[in-house]
Amino acid sequence: MSIFGSRSQHRNTNNHNSLPASSVARASSSSHPNTISSGSSFLPTLFPRHRSPRPQPPLNFSRWSSTSIPDGGWACEDFMVGVGMVVIQPTTNKMVLLYDHSGLKGRSYFLPKGRKDLGETLQQAALREAYEESGFKVDFLPLYKHHRQPIPPADRADGWKPDTEPIYMTVRKWGPKVRQGKLVNSGGEYFVSWFVGQIAENAVQQKGVGMPDEQAFESYLFSFDEALNMINPEERPVVIYAQHLYQQHFRIAAEFEKRRAKDQALEGTERVAVDSEKHYAAGSSSKLDSDA
Repeated sequence: MSIFGSRSQHRNTNNHNSLPASSVARASSSSHPNTISSGSSFLPTLFPRHRSPRPQPPLNFSRWSSTSIPDGGWACEDFMVGVGMVVIQPTTNKMVLLYDHSGLKGRSYFLPKGRKDLGETLQQAALREAYEESGFKVDFLPLYKHHRQPIPPADRADGWKPDTEPIYMTVRKWGPKVRQGKLVNSGGEYFVSWFVGQIAENAVQQKGVGMPDEQAFESYLFSFDEALNMINPEERPVVIYAQHLYQQHFRIAAEFEKRRAKDQALEGTERVAVDSEKHYAAGSSSKLDSDA
C-alpha cells in the first residue's frame, strides 16, 4: 500500500486555500501587470483545458510515491523551485525538526525548506536553507539508493557508490492572489527537491543566522519514530522515505563489506596456494640439481 493511502486516489488539488470563483472571475477581467492578457487574440492557449476526450487514469509508481500527474508545462512566472533537507545525526540516529515559536507556521514541526536563490545550484541552496533555518552547519550524507540518474562513463568502473542526489521531489500548487480587485498572482506550482544531510555529534546550533521571519525557529533532535508523529502531514512522506533509505544504506554497506571480506579471504587462500606451489617447485628444482 502506498504511504499516500489508496493507490487509486488522484492527486490532491486542495492543498492550498483558493479564492471564491466569483473573486477570481472579477480579478481576471483586470489586466495582469507585466503580462499579456490570456484573452488576447494573438496568444494561443498552449495547453487546452479539454485536450483529450478520453483522459487516461493516473499511473501507480512505487509505494513511496503519489500517482502520476497530467503532462503539462509551466512558464517561469508560474512555478517556483525550492529545496528541502532531512538532517540526520548519524552518531545518535536522530534527525532535526524545526518548530516556529511565533505560531505563524501552526503547531506542527517541519523540515528546513525554502526557495532557491537566483544563480544558486540546488545543492548550494539546500545547504544554505538547512543552515539558515536550523542553525546547524550541515554536510550532505552520501547514501546507497536506487535512482534514475545515469553514472558518468568515467565512473562506471567504480561500481555502485553512495551519492548525494535528491531523494524526493514534491509539488504543490498555490492559488491566485487578488489585491484591490486586481489579480496580482495567478498561482502556480512549487517544485521542491529534497536532500539528506548530516551534522556532527558535537554540532552547535547557531542563533540569528536565518531570515527575519525565521528568528523564532528552534531546532530539536528526535528519533525517526518520534519525528513521524510530530511532523506536518505534507512532509511526512519525505521523512518516511528518508528513514527507509537511511536504514537501507547500512544494510547494503554491510552486505558489500561482507563480500569484500569474503573476496579477501579467497585471495588469501589463493595466495597461500600459489606460494606453496612455488615452494614445492623450488624444492623439486633443487633436488634435481643435486641428483645431477
